[in-house]
Amino acid sequence: MSRIVLVDEETGQRVRHPLRTLKEADQHREWYERTTGRKFRVVKVFRSGIGAERIDKR
Repeated sequence: MSRIVLVDEETGQRVRHPLRTLKEADQHREWYERTTGRKFRVVKVFRSGIGAERIDKR
């Protein structure tokens, strides 16, 4: 099982609840970047695997 989240590139913190589609994630990423002036990335997180525990802890 996987989920899509937005992550702040500067702090590495997740800034949005899990999103349903990549299209929706891209729209939210663009909105956050316009509103805050910061860069965000779309990350697909798997329940197990490399990096999953790092994202879940934040």
